[in-house]
Amino acid sequence: MTILARLTALIGIILVVAAIVFLTKGVYDVQQQFNQLRIFASSRGNEVLVNPIYTVIWAAGLAVLGGLLAGLGLGLSTRKRAPVLHSQNTPGQK
Repeated sequence: MTILARLTALIGIILVVAAIVFLTKGVYDVQQQFNQLRIFASSRGNEVLVNPIYTVIWAAGLAVLGGLLAGLGLGLSTRKRAPVLHSQNTPGQK
């Protein structure tokens, strides 16, 4: 594997893991918002809600970029085989 291929694959894998973390955080934020909305509906308080859409957009972008870089890194890592040289003499020929 060349250094560029390893580096690209490593960055891609790191970005995919970061995307998973951000998506998990987005799910947690949505759950917190539902809990706050439930409290708000019962008490009519003024709770500030965080919009998780930006977290989800960043996470999706990181997942796409990470998957692209990981695939590119793995694709660059394949060794090219030397061409097979065929013999001029085939069976049955002199």
